[in-house]
Amino acid sequence: MRKNILLALLSTVVILSPFVLLKMRHSSTHIFKPRYHIIEGYIAEGDLLGDVLVANGLTSSQSLAITEELKKVFNVRRCRIGDRWEMYLTEEGEFIKFIYYDGPIDFYVVRFDPDNNKYSASAEKIEVKKKTCGVYGEIASSLYESMASLNINPEIIIQFAEIFASKVDFFTDCQTGDRFALLWDAYVDSKGNPLKDVSILAASYGSSDSIFYAFYFETQDGKGGYYDEKGRSVETSFLKAPLNYRRISSYFTHRRLHPIYKVYRPHYGIDYAAPKGTPISSIGDGTVQYTGWRGGLGRTVIVRHPNGYTSWYGHLSAFAKGISKGKRVRKGQVIGYVGSTGMATGPHLDFRVQKGEKFINFLAMKMPPSYPLPDKYLPEFNTMKEILKSRMDTLKGAEGIVVFEEKK
Repeated sequence: MRKNILLALLSTVVILSPFVLLKMRHSSTHIFKPRYHIIEGYIAEGDLLGDVLVANGLTSSQSLAITEELKKVFNVRRCRIGDRWEMYLTEEGEFIKFIYYDGPIDFYVVRFDPDNNKYSASAEKIEVKKKTCGVYGEIASSLYESMASLNINPEIIIQFAEIFASKVDFFTDCQTGDRFALLWDAYVDSKGNPLKDVSILAASYGSSDSIFYAFYFETQDGKGGYYDEKGRSVETSFLKAPLNYRRISSYFTHRRLHPIYKVYRPHYGIDYAAPKGTPISSIGDGTVQYTGWRGGLGRTVIVRHPNGYTSWYGHLSAFAKGISKGKRVRKGQVIGYVGSTGMATGPHLDFRVQKGEKFINFLAMKMPPSYPLPDKYLPEFNTMKEILKSRMDTLKGAEGIVVFEEKK
């Protein structure tokens, strides 16, 4: 009798077990089913972040609370055209969190805690690794087209051209068959996908009768630059222009008809017309002497350089993060963004240079040379140079961009 009861129970368990497991599977699926949906978009010209939030379903009070909290970790005036954002909502449309992506690595999150009815913001970064990339190629047409055909980032191409600007005029001196090689740092995500190219470590450009090298080296006091194989600087102290994408709409002159006042007066600067938000770089190493509103120049940055030079940057739409009076800046460092503040008829940069107390024509001035490395740094420089030069030699014959081992 007892044996028959046990057999009956065992049969029942066997018959019902698939249904029990199926029920558990459905329960598990229900428990872990995402209970939110995501709205995403990009900042367009003329967008204000608060208006974007309201246009996507939030109330004005929610929008204000989110933007005010976000300001604690991010300057919302730095929102740029093309920046991506995501908003997470419950199935019922209740706000969960907002994410703003400032470039490929940095992002900012505003979360809502319904239990305490509070918003909180945090600055975060995508997990990245730094790797060294390299490429070798030959000139087939222009420098830009030849490098772009190898999928080199335009920003890296511009860096390359600026490094050798004092040695090679790439508009007139480029010849078919000229050779180039370069190494640069890049950030990749945990899956190896490229996120951001950083800066050139070493480069070479060779023609039929000469070859130029440039190696980046940074001294113990944090001052860096590009030097040839003998430790001599390959750069001048100043960039040729404070921004890359530009056209000159007004030149330095002692007599110009002012576009707003309609009177003739001196124009002691160069106007570079460029889209609003275009990054502006300091033309050289120096110290920020002034940031703020400067009358008709609107938002202005003034940088003091060695040897009595001072550079002015006017009509900015915004200052770059961390740029303030007394801040040390390096040549090429972004200090602000093109705008039309002050007395301006459209977005452009009013760029001026002083030598002592006198404004001078930047386009006509002879660029002051950079200095060679001090002798005490040469042993360390030579060791690093040989390593980088050896890496560049391995690029010959390789197809496309080569990714080297992870940097420590």
